[in-house]
Amino acid sequence: MNRSQLKIDIVSDVVCPWCAIGYKKLSEAMTQLDDEISFEVNWKPYELHPEIPKEGFDKKEYYKIKFGESSGSNDKFNFISEEGKKVGLEFNFKKSKNLPNTFLAHRLLWLCRSKDMQDVLAEALFHAYFTDGRDVGNTDELIEISSENGLNREEIKEFFQTNIGHEEVLREENRAREMNIFSVPTYIFNKKYLLVGGQESDTFKAYIKKVIEVESKNSKTLNA
Repeated sequence: MNRSQLKIDIVSDVVCPWCAIGYKKLSEAMTQLDDEISFEVNWKPYELHPEIPKEGFDKKEYYKIKFGESSGSNDKFNFISEEGKKVGLEFNFKKSKNLPNTFLAHRLLWLCRSKDMQDVLAEALFHAYFTDGRDVGNTDELIEISSENGLNREEIKEFFQTNIGHEEVLREENRAREMNIFSVPTYIFNKKYLLVGGQESDTFKAYIKKVIEVESKNSKTLNA
């Protein structure tokens, strides 16, 4: 049986907990549909906090500005932690003190596309930031994370000494804005069907099947 083909672009940020949770659930759906569908996944950049300086910003201060002094944000983080546990993710929100600028991490993910390593690095970056509290905006830390996950340390070091990927990441971020994507995660199926938010795996599964069905009908109509 010929498997259907499906491209999935994941527009996300490495400091977005729902992006980490959503990917776990999407992976589960893809595993269940693996016999029927061949998937090609690409990670696309989105910066939740593009205004943050390169060296990062004190996390406590940032949330004070964003949420005020209320404890509402604690409830939100507790809820996310519980949701994370359900898919095997451990969120240690208090471990990192710095909210990073994620542009360099997106450049690294851009590079990893050509190496077929995006999925591995995306999950490694989520784990580094959310579980281990590492600074994923720091070049040295990104080089470490890369080499821990099978990339060549010297190559990544040299990559960060250049501007390679800079313009491409900016272009992809602009493309997301042009598509009116203003929240993440956003999943784009075959470049035209959008699904927003950290959905349940059953929702992903049903949506993917629907997309395949619609695409199959369209292709039959075109070939008729």
